[in-house]
Amino acid sequence: MGGRVSLVAAALVLFFAGGAAPIRPHTPAEFLNRAIALIRARSIDSARVYWPRVEARAAYLARGARTDAGTLEALQDVIDELHDRHTMLVLPGQEIASNGEVPSVRTEGGVATLRVPGVGADEAADRHYVDTGFAALGGAPPVCGWIVDLREDTGGAVFPMLTVLAPLLGDGPIGSFVTPDGTRTVWEIHDGQMWLEGQSMSARPNPVNLPRRPIAVLTSGHTASSGEAALVALRGISRSFGVPTAGFATGNTVVDLGGGFALLLTVARDVDRTGRVYDNIPIPPDQPAADAETAAKEWLRTRGCR
Repeated sequence: MGGRVSLVAAALVLFFAGGAAPIRPHTPAEFLNRAIALIRARSIDSARVYWPRVEARAAYLARGARTDAGTLEALQDVIDELHDRHTMLVLPGQEIASNGEVPSVRTEGGVATLRVPGVGADEAADRHYVDTGFAALGGAPPVCGWIVDLREDTGGAVFPMLTVLAPLLGDGPIGSFVTPDGTRTVWEIHDGQMWLEGQSMSARPNPVNLPRRPIAVLTSGHTASSGEAALVALRGISRSFGVPTAGFATGNTVVDLGGGFALLLTVARDVDRTGRVYDNIPIPPDQPAADAETAAKEWLRTRGCR
């Protein structure tokens, strides 16, 4: 089993790193039961599941399993009961692939358009992504307004994206996650650096300073997961145009199940700076538009751009 999982398919938003350490040695039944216990304890959709029935069915499907891989049909059945497309298994040899694109800025008629693509979870790729984004923002001339293009932001590691966006997001709280028990973890920016519960999430702070200008955001059905988190972070200080997003505005934790298997488990919902809570439901734009870019420019003209 192997291959590459595209960011569009995986729609990852890796807000939380790591997870419980795998147990070794273990039997296939212990492997399955541990995974089910983690899902039951932490999934945002756990309360919707009738666990006695689901656990009994999983035990039946995994009967006679001699290896961990022999329990995967049962484990996938449990995941399916969540009805959560953002929770998924990653099999041995699979990796999250990105297309290697980086942020870019183009300026036309006094309006700068910052294109924010998806990004993988590789440290070297993340550094290249943010460095290119910093350079693109720093090289932009003075403008009367900004367009943030998230239409091809298919997800990946969220903090490089938010670090690139820091000069537009402004200092202070920009959003949060909320877990099923009501615990909130705030996303903050201070001096161009992303923070999560007192821990820096930026490889280095964004050195660019930009004057406050009106911001339009472009979205599409490809705007997914971390792309939706970027949209959530911009909510309250921008206006969005286009069509509804993919519907993955939630945060995952990566759980090492052992044996090369991992579980990407949805454990939190995104919350914008106004307190609105999101879910695995497409986010509609503030202004639906077939031609999102033209609509955004027309709006910016009403905000002082000529």
